[in-house]
Amino acid sequence: MRSSIAKLDNAKGSRQNMSIRIIGLGNTILRDDGVGIYAVREVSRLLAESGRSAMADVVESEVGGFELMELMAGWEQVILADSVQFDALEAGAVIRIEPEDLHTSLRLRSVHEIDLPTVLELGRRLGLAMPRKITIFGIQAKDPLTFGESMTAVVQDGMRKLVVQILNEIMPTGI
Repeated sequence: MRSSIAKLDNAKGSRQNMSIRIIGLGNTILRDDGVGIYAVREVSRLLAESGRSAMADVVESEVGGFELMELMAGWEQVILADSVQFDALEAGAVIRIEPEDLHTSLRLRSVHEIDLPTVLELGRRLGLAMPRKITIFGIQAKDPLTFGESMTAVVQDGMRKLVVQILNEIMPTGI
């Protein structure tokens, strides 16, 4: 893990004054599970079109746990976008989740993985510069388990709202 963190530290030297990282999480071969990745792709496109690509580093990832810690280390602010599955939400609904409200990981794959609050605490205890501000946006999936590279219509509509919320988070005055 140290070599990966060192590589990330070296890569950050070339990011100039960028302090925000936007991470889209998901799996694009599972219909709605890929919404986090699709959303940050759209954010990246809109930033590029407006000449504001330097405002944030946008990455796509299918990882959780320790790997997510490496992606977040060294950034002042991190925005996470991912699909969620909560009983009380309608498909396509976008919610904002505070890190302290999470008790289990949205990407817990095995006992070898750790949840987001533990990732943050462990990173700090290891002396890593973990983000001071973390914003988590979740979008309720309708069909997160079927193989397919397209989202359901209701989640695609919700994704548009998610993109706007992410952009408002980094640019309150709009794009």
